[in-house]
Parts: sequence; C-alpha cells; structure tokens
Amino acid sequence: MAFEYPNVLNDANVYVDGKTWLGKAEVTLPEVSHKVVDMQVMGVAGGMEVPLIGHIDKLKGTIKFKSIDKEALKVLFDSSYSPLLDIRAAIQKYNVTTGKMGYIPVKATIKGFFYKTKLLGFKQGSDETSDVEFEAHYFKLEVDGEEILEIDKFNYIYRVNGKDLLAEVRAALGM
Repeated sequence: MAFEYPNVLNDANVYVDGKTWLGKAEVTLPEVSHKVVDMQVMGVAGGMEVPLIGHIDKLKGTIKFKSIDKEALKVLFDSSYSPLLDIRAAIQKYNVTTGKMGYIPVKATIKGFFYKTKLLGFKQGSDETSDVEFEAHYFKLEVDGEEILEIDKFNYIYRVNGKDLLAEVRAALGM
C-alpha cells in the first residue's frame, strides 16, 4: 500500500464564469457553520444544540489578488451581478513508497456577491494586494475529481458526498 502525504499548496488560479482568468490569489473559502436549535425535551439528560440540517450561516470569504486586470475589476465592482467563481488549486503530495511527488486537484465553485473591494495602493515597490470580500449563495467543493460538498441556498440543496440531505424536505414542501 502506498502512503501519500499532501504537504503544500503548489499553486492556484481564479476564473470567472468558467473562462476569464481573474489572476493569482490567496483565497479564504467560506466557513460552513450550521444553524442550530436548542433541544430541551423530556427523556434527554440535559439540553443540547442540534443542527438544523441544510440551514447554513452566511458563507463569507475573501480573495487577495496578487495580480489583477481591468476585466477583473469590472466583475468585482458590479454589485448587480453574481458571478460564478472557479478556484482551482494543485495540492502537492509525496508518495513514500515511490519517492515521487504528485498532485491532487482541488476545485471550489462559488456564486455570490462581492460587497467590499480594497484596491491596490500606489507605492513604489509595494507588494500590496487587492482584497475582495464576498458572500456566497452557492458553494461546491471537489477534491481529486470527487464532489465533497454542494450548497445551493436558492435551490434548497445541501449535498455531502453525493447525498442530498434536503431532498426529503424539498419533497415535503412540494418543491
């Protein structure tokens, strides 16, 4: 059996609407935090918080661009438009048995609104970034070609490892 250790992010790119390259960036993906309800019922030894399945708090994230162009700025400033971001990364891995390096593709697909943009400063020799903050209403994470998580707030979808945890709720609601 080969043991492989993921050890470093080799590189990443950000694309908009599946085609336009937005640049090299440092991306903080949204934190997935479930809404919870307090459960205090007879027969349970104490109260507890229980997740409200599929109901997720705000999916906020940031992108810090090291390179940017005018097409990217047009997307980032248009608050009337919710672009589809495609963030692709290569995680470098080391195979102990073969002694060779390989890569794990990671893809995050995000659809949401940009609500805050910090522009680059004008300072000679500066390595400042252009930072943008967004809130996603759609988020999908794929690792090595396999779907791990998909959240679609408007279409009432919460899928983990291919299993849609809200399918029964949609059926009950007539959706």
